[in-house]
Amino acid sequence: MWRNVGNELVVLELSTSTYLTLNGPAKRLWEALASGFGVEELIEMLVERYKISEELARKDTESFLTELAQRKLLVSDS
Repeated sequence: MWRNVGNELVVLELSTSTYLTLNGPAKRLWEALASGFGVEELIEMLVERYKISEELARKDTESFLTELAQRKLLVSDS
């Protein structure tokens, strides 16, 4: 469960009843994932929006996705 609240996105981690707050790039990544973006599209979005290197965008995206998967907030297609 998640909801936009002002400039932040609040996510309820159901397994632990913990609320997570996302803002900035993390909020944008979450919203893009919810819209169906794939990994390469997420990386491209970060590069374009935040004017960072592809290497940094890839590292940050992979870290974000790993965190979501560890919290069981991301389900793999495979």
